[in-house]
Amino acid sequence: MEIRSFWVDIEDAAGNKLGAGPLRADGWDQTARLSACGDFSFRASALDPNRAALAEKRVAVCRYIERDGTVDELGRGIIDKIVFSIDEDGALWLDVSGNDIGRELSYRSVGSLDLAGSGLGVNDAPDQIMAFAPAGWSITDGLTETNVYAGYDGESVLSALSKSGEHIGEHWRLGSGRVVNWLGPASGFAASGVRAVQHVNSVVESESVDDIAIILGLTEENDTADLLTRIIPRGSGNGSAIVTISAATDGAPSGYTLNKPGNYVMRNDAESQYGRIERALDFKEIGPLSNTDADVQAASNALLQASVEHLRRYGMPQKFYKVDLHTNTILQPGSTLRVIYRNMVDGVVYYDLDGEYNILDATRRIDGTGILTVGVTISTIDRLPQSDIEYLAGQMSQAQVLAAHQQLGASVDTLAWRDEMDDAHGASLRFWLGDEYTSVQRAILRFRIQPLRSTVKSVSAASTTSSSGGGGTSTSAAGGGLTADGGSHLHNTTIGSATPNAPDIGWFRSGGFITPVSASSPGDVFQAGVSATHDHPIPAHTHEVTIPDHTHEVTPTINMLYGIFEESSGNTLGLADLVIKLNGGSDLSAGVESLGGGWYALDITAGLVNSVYRPAQENNEVTFSTAVEKTARIEAQLTIRGVVQAVNYE
Repeated sequence: MEIRSFWVDIEDAAGNKLGAGPLRADGWDQTARLSACGDFSFRASALDPNRAALAEKRVAVCRYIERDGTVDELGRGIIDKIVFSIDEDGALWLDVSGNDIGRELSYRSVGSLDLAGSGLGVNDAPDQIMAFAPAGWSITDGLTETNVYAGYDGESVLSALSKSGEHIGEHWRLGSGRVVNWLGPASGFAASGVRAVQHVNSVVESESVDDIAIILGLTEENDTADLLTRIIPRGSGNGSAIVTISAATDGAPSGYTLNKPGNYVMRNDAESQYGRIERALDFKEIGPLSNTDADVQAASNALLQASVEHLRRYGMPQKFYKVDLHTNTILQPGSTLRVIYRNMVDGVVYYDLDGEYNILDATRRIDGTGILTVGVTISTIDRLPQSDIEYLAGQMSQAQVLAAHQQLGASVDTLAWRDEMDDAHGASLRFWLGDEYTSVQRAILRFRIQPLRSTVKSVSAASTTSSSGGGGTSTSAAGGGLTADGGSHLHNTTIGSATPNAPDIGWFRSGGFITPVSASSPGDVFQAGVSATHDHPIPAHTHEVTIPDHTHEVTPTINMLYGIFEESSGNTLGLADLVIKLNGGSDLSAGVESLGGGWYALDITAGLVNSVYRPAQENNEVTFSTAVEKTARIEAQLTIRGVVQAVNYE
């Protein structure tokens, strides 16, 4: 690309230009990489009048003017190194280099960022991560095709962005200025529209053609050192208390085998061709973000996804080509390049490339002649070759994650218990499995059946007297009756009506006894004698009976003899007499195993866990009951071996 001129501005982190003016650089090289920071370098005269603006950690920006007068930016980076040198002519130079501006993303931490999405993961992980980037940064198309389930605790924005993409097979690159472009999976890489060829008919004419790149040199690199056919993934945790793929609900994609009991993922074609090459790989940033079934399943699914992606990139030998070329087009990593190249020596074909290749990095150069893309690294796979230093850095990163992230840990809880029972009252052991348990690996109930014991050996009597007190009580008859009255006696009679001062008005006769009846006025009473026997009626009535204070004397003869009483073996229950249940379920006594010495063992794990080995419920109970009229004392010990995780419940 032809340009009028270019220069280098020195700015602070806020974008303010520093110094009296720009630096006049001899040239500028910038390498952009896929899903990673690139680097830059330029050379300027040590006698440049604006050299005082150069300082470490300041930002160098290369700008240029196109032929039409448009001012544009080629790239920018953070100054890490300034080297003074003298060439063979005695000229003094400043060689400046550093990472591109993406380095700023390592200056900010994402803190404690959980991308759980209610146990399903999220599809806006890049957006959430970039929200922690320094001021002035933005992201385009920050949605992923595959959900990200991950948790970060102190990682930088750059690290979190790269890890999120790596585990799901998606990518990003730096755009113009402080912009991140999310690209998605390699299958969606856009074509650059450029064809790289070995020969052209007219070199001069090709200078003005944007869709042609001339290949000046090519180097092939074969990468098989990290080839794997099988991965044993290990997520959050230590030792045996780790996240595995056992709880995964997703299946392996076509061409891969998922073995949950063996906790491995296999790439079928690679193992068929190269045999079994396995390695246990740590993904310590993958773990349940909460102790729920959905989170445990999501963590296992994320571990499976990361394993498949690793096998896709490292399951077959990969060839990488470093191509020196010349093109006016600015090529971008994360796009594709059509390459046609054939090389023969003495009739032997060494290189025969004809196809679309992923651009993994691209180096651009600007100088007095203009802007060119002078080199690319290409491959059919979507990863850069891994150096020994990068491998060691990755292992160190895992160690840092292990120290910073919540990790799973093994836990063994033992509960001792004793209870008495008979046919009317069963024995009951209650215990709690809280949400701190990520999984329950094994729960064993060990018990023995002992004769009933008491601290009272015998009971005898002693007398006692109690005072009851007195009082009155009323009783009532059911009704009246008749009673006989005999002998001579008198009856009073009242005159109802008579004439005043009248003479005798009649006679009263009863049983031969006659009395004259006379009265002087109404209402007078006279008496008549009666000598015969007759009845008198008695109406209903009550009688009151008074009970005086008194006492009763009771002599039960009760005396207690303290000591240890133990029931006889004949009156003690046996194993065959027992019904053992967990949480009211079916009888489990058929699964009891004898340990010797009167001890028995019962594995109750299956009844305590669900399909992802988490506690099926928190409140649990083991009961012993019987229908036999005997007694027993149950002595038991419940041992629960599980995996727990410290979870922040704020």
